[in-house]
Amino acid sequence: MNLQEKDSGNLQVEDYLEAVLDNFHDGIYITDREANTVYLNHSYELISGLRKSEMIGKNMKDLVEAGVVSMSGTLSVLQSGESVTSEQIFRTGKRAVITSTPIFDGDDKTNLVMVVTLVREITEIYSIRKELQRKELQNRQYMQELERMRKELDGDVELVAVAEPSRKLLEFARKMAQVDLPVLFYGENGCGKFRLAKYIHAHSDRTEAAFLRLNFSAVPKNDLETYLFGTPGTAEHEPQIGLLESAEGGTLYIEELAAVPEDIQGNLLAVLRDGCCVMKEGYLQKLNIRMIAGSKYSVQQLEQMASVNNLLLQQFSLFSMEVLPLRERREDIIPLLDFFLNQYNYKTGQNKQFDRESYQCLNDYPWPGNIQELKNLVQRAAIISTGDVIRAQDLFMHDRLEKVEEKQESYQDQVDLKMEVARFEAGYLDHAFSRFGNIREAAASLGMDSSTFVRKRQKYEQLGLMKSQKKK
Repeated sequence: MNLQEKDSGNLQVEDYLEAVLDNFHDGIYITDREANTVYLNHSYELISGLRKSEMIGKNMKDLVEAGVVSMSGTLSVLQSGESVTSEQIFRTGKRAVITSTPIFDGDDKTNLVMVVTLVREITEIYSIRKELQRKELQNRQYMQELERMRKELDGDVELVAVAEPSRKLLEFARKMAQVDLPVLFYGENGCGKFRLAKYIHAHSDRTEAAFLRLNFSAVPKNDLETYLFGTPGTAEHEPQIGLLESAEGGTLYIEELAAVPEDIQGNLLAVLRDGCCVMKEGYLQKLNIRMIAGSKYSVQQLEQMASVNNLLLQQFSLFSMEVLPLRERREDIIPLLDFFLNQYNYKTGQNKQFDRESYQCLNDYPWPGNIQELKNLVQRAAIISTGDVIRAQDLFMHDRLEKVEEKQESYQDQVDLKMEVARFEAGYLDHAFSRFGNIREAAASLGMDSSTFVRKRQKYEQLGLMKSQKKK
């Protein structure tokens, strides 16, 4: 007996059919043969985040083109005439597995009258799967970073800070570790910007999470979006997690702020200001990342670059600090030599030491490659030397000094350019001091600390580019 024919208190099933469908746990979506939406139940609204009032009467082609849904099972059924199962992403960022089935008039398979789609939410399952994948990738990257740091520092992220500028840098890094704000370190390559960023991360509340480096010059341009944002998952392929999501909860160090591509700067700015970013799949992703940037250019130089987003630069320059080259903080040279040599001795079980002449030679060297050059030289000298004493002849400094002299000679034709840059900077220093009348405020107006202002002014006074002024 047909259910509708059964006498059950004059119950007419068709009168309650919509209420029955609304109580289905799975979503139900029905279109006519032209792919126009004719019905969707309450569960579909909950699963998709879309409202019935904005969907009824809409054609699936228009909904796909508008990005309301990523794809349409209905359109696939109308094209093939067969049931289709696939994964669908809604404009709201929610995900579902859908099964679209053709409904024919009678037994005649040629007269298709509607398409019924069953929708089962997988947003939570997808999120869990994605989170597990992100954690796995993050742990793998984190372990690689730890191994690299172990090889470099044997787990030690403390800084050698004997010279006054270095002590100020260390104090700045300590303060920055206590707050969760963007930081910019600028100075020559190899002078320790990355090491300072690592120190901040290691002494912050994020120390248990990942510390990742982002070097745009090392990423092929055509792979950049995938590298940063990953790729969305499909029914056939697992999603790939990008670097931004891998850094979730941790710290991201940008090697060179000036190298950030212009079309990516807006994404980084959104993360810094709003804590979210539009991912490659087109939905907003919440991101909890602390960013620290390095640059070989000063804040003033970065401001003059048309390719650098001023709003992004403002985020980083609020807390910025110059990292002086090693030749301008010579009190650090001998402690750094001992630091890296002690690391070598610890790794190899040896007891190497520099003699007095080698110390003097290394202390007088200008170190154009800064700390990285010093570390490489220590390792090379320790390996080449015989016995426990590293002598001057083990350093091969003659070749290095010749290269420095050759480089200096090659720059002789550029002296005029350097002087023009110096005159430009001296003019700003002179104007700021004349305007504010004291070093502290003048330095602050130019985005530098007082010691840098004094050092630069003394330099330009000696070059005759500024008049000697008494400090007020």
